[in-house]
Amino acid sequence: MGEATVDAAMDEVQELRRYLYDLQGYLVVENVLSEEQVAQLNAILDGELPDLPDDWRERATNAPQGLYNFYRFGAAGGSHGTHPGFLQYGKPFCDLMDHPLTMEMMRFQLGDCFRLDRIFGMRMREGMPSGRLHSDYGPSHPFTGATPGHIYPQPGHQARHGFAVAAFNLTDSGPETGGLCCIPGSHNTHIRLPQTIRDGRYDDVVCVPKAPAGSVTFFTEATTHGTLAWTGNHERRSLLYKYCASQLVWSRARVTPPEGIDLTPRQERLLEEPAGAHWFFKSIFDEEVA
Repeated sequence: MGEATVDAAMDEVQELRRYLYDLQGYLVVENVLSEEQVAQLNAILDGELPDLPDDWRERATNAPQGLYNFYRFGAAGGSHGTHPGFLQYGKPFCDLMDHPLTMEMMRFQLGDCFRLDRIFGMRMREGMPSGRLHSDYGPSHPFTGATPGHIYPQPGHQARHGFAVAAFNLTDSGPETGGLCCIPGSHNTHIRLPQTIRDGRYDDVVCVPKAPAGSVTFFTEATTHGTLAWTGNHERRSLLYKYCASQLVWSRARVTPPEGIDLTPRQERLLEEPAGAHWFFKSIFDEEVA
């Protein structure tokens, strides 16, 4: 296959990915990480993750939302404080934050100036319950005041598509096991999520994407998403890197550089403070950091 033919094939793949991501609000790309990379990341997590308490099943039955903290590990930014989170586990975790495919997809949605706003890992054992459906932006955002069943005109001051997620899947997940779930196309709706769907009475509109180990799931935070109860006999493990346009921010907490680990110039820029695009926050794709 000639060089021009290869370039054309790559352009077609990129075009298809962008179309599907824009259409669905999420996209799964398989075989992004090699088997060796997946094994290395899991081996590090084996040594870093604390054991679950013996009574976690009882806690899940009596107070499912109280178990939510057991789902997450290595969290930083957002509601989890200012520190490196799982970046401190080692360079392989740092190198994923500017993975070339992630940079391509984030540039498509967020432009040339974006930053890593928050991170956390997800682990689930068989029997762990579902988390609620939610979207952090758009009509279903908790604080919009949108009237159920009526068109919601999005005010100009409200963020809509400025936040996006890259979830690296370290074990298999999908319809047979549970894990990440979402409502395809919901990022483009102008109507608030009906309570009947949130309560699970019309769960046929909810999709559980097949996401094998080594794949990456991209989704915009405006897409209605959640966590489906885990039925797999293996542990679910995913690493979530959450990005936003440089001038936006979720909370006062930050993801900070890990101690004793050398970062590339691009990785350092991804951890800079929020600032106006191009004015005070330079492009992630400047030659000096590329």
